[in-house]
Amino acid sequence: MADQEIDIVPELQASNRKEYFELSKHTSLQYIVYAAMIVSVVSFLHIIIAMPMMDVFFTSFMHADVASDGEVLEYRIAEGAPKDEVVTNLFTNWGIVERIAGMENEPDKRRVARYLFNPTLALLPLILFIGVAISTYVVSFLPKSIGLLRQKIQREIMNMLDTISISLYGEHTDSEIMDLRTRVIDADIRDLHDLAKEYKISVDEMKNLQGALLWQEATSPFESFIRTQVALQFYMRSYFSIQYANAILGMVYMGAAVLIIIIGIRGLKFIPSSEPSVILFALSLEFILLIVYAIMLIFSPKEDEREQNASSSSDTGIFSMFGGGSQDTSKAEVESLLKIFLTQPPDSKKK
Repeated sequence: MADQEIDIVPELQASNRKEYFELSKHTSLQYIVYAAMIVSVVSFLHIIIAMPMMDVFFTSFMHADVASDGEVLEYRIAEGAPKDEVVTNLFTNWGIVERIAGMENEPDKRRVARYLFNPTLALLPLILFIGVAISTYVVSFLPKSIGLLRQKIQREIMNMLDTISISLYGEHTDSEIMDLRTRVIDADIRDLHDLAKEYKISVDEMKNLQGALLWQEATSPFESFIRTQVALQFYMRSYFSIQYANAILGMVYMGAAVLIIIIGIRGLKFIPSSEPSVILFALSLEFILLIVYAIMLIFSPKEDEREQNASSSSDTGIFSMFGGGSQDTSKAEVESLLKIFLTQPPDSKKK
């Protein structure tokens, strides 16, 4: 009987890892639903909210009229330049026209555009950021079969429970994981501090794990929707901020490079002041990238927690099957050997 029990434990452990691998595989339907959600939300925000607000801005604050219905306008790229004819449209070419008294008595006379504005280009980074944020929240609330982010969050919950179980029990069973889930869910604030010491993780990680488990155990749609924010915070802290920190920082630098180039071209007068859409695009792009980087820093683990996660991920948890952390460990060993070699005192005398 003892031999049979020993054989059963690895099988249960293998089943946990099999479920983890299954959660790591995403279907085409999940990506299609996520992409369709982003397109729908971005389109709604742009057409229903953003463009009417820009129209109000030009008419109320700049005291100008917006021509965007196919009207043909006269336009000069600079003073002294010949007049051009510009056909306006709703999405890519607005004409900002000064209000001149008496123009209503001359319907055949073409109005002169003071600025040309491309609302789609200028507002794209901001609208896309808000649309992706809303779509991510909604997709995290949807069922796992169509919810891309919901499956990712459940995968990270399983990985963290498995990591804690391995540190406590070694090879563990499903009943031990269920017992661990129950202890975390039922814990109050004092118990969370005790469990954090027992599990050798931070109290913040313990709180995030409890919030994610409560989100996973939610019975009503309203409760699940409200707790989705905590689940996303858990995912950002335990996975996204660790895996994509360098990528986001790189995008921030690329956005800054784009902004410098465009501002430099504008300084050389290659971009006229009457067409500010490209400048607004570059400014909003860098602004949004900095906001994304700031959000990632807010939800990032502290430095000591990050080092602890990096060291533990190479030895425990389901991530160890991928060989995670082995490259960093080997680099650290090589660096320590080089330090030992460089700090060795030279031989005083050679015989």
